[in-house]
Amino acid sequence: MTDPHAATSVTRVGPCTQRRAVLLALPGIAILPGILSACGMTPPPEPASTVQETTTVPSTTIDAAEIPVGTAKQVDAGGENVIVAQPSEGEFVAYSAVCTHQGGNVQVVKGMTLRCPLHGAEYDATDGANTLAPAPRPLDAVPVAVQGDKLVLG
Repeated sequence: MTDPHAATSVTRVGPCTQRRAVLLALPGIAILPGILSACGMTPPPEPASTVQETTTVPSTTIDAAEIPVGTAKQVDAGGENVIVAQPSEGEFVAYSAVCTHQGGNVQVVKGMTLRCPLHGAEYDATDGANTLAPAPRPLDAVPVAVQGDKLVLG
């Protein structure tokens, strides 16, 4: 004799059961693209540029005598911080003082060595090259022209 109240192990499969299974699986399907991208299924980002760029600043004039040979100096060019250097007699170069890593304000630490106080990235004021990570590329060059005993930035 069978007990009508006993639990049975029969699983009923029908259209309603199948529809419930699909609906329950939908959240997992919606999450799947996120899981795939987290597992490296998306293409890697393009590497950061390592090329020096040129930028402009408001036209500013300074005395060339302010920049002795073999030194660099930070100057204000219309509200923009610029590093001006004289690597050799009569040769003047200028760079944006904005660090190419995370935008800190690069400072002259000694002679032609520049350093960002945020993460220690270093640059050479001779050519703006990044010489110590984490800077990914050189400082942006700023046009500089010699006019008599004056330097015109921008």
